[in-house]
Amino acid sequence: MLETGLTMSSERTDVFLKDVVAILLDYIRASNDQNSLVVEFHHPTELRRLLEHMLPVGQDHVGLDEILRDCRETLKYCVRTGQAVFSLLDSYSH
Repeated sequence: MLETGLTMSSERTDVFLKDVVAILLDYIRASNDQNSLVVEFHHPTELRRLLEHMLPVGQDHVGLDEILRDCRETLKYCVRTGQAVFSLLDSYSH
């Protein structure tokens, strides 16, 4: 996770970007796991309520840890297109 006490520098940027890549790789691994759900479905109204606290527009400052948390939370509700059902659908599109 993002280390505290780092100054705004290329080192902090490197740590942040490595954390983002780790989050994305975890999501991709989970997406390709055929035993995982294709989507954690919620009605759109419920999904809006679940996600409304994340990265509010117009907020002056958002911490890097908050951005990482919001990335994880957003990906949690995304469709996992690595599932076999999407490979089958792709074969029909050609």
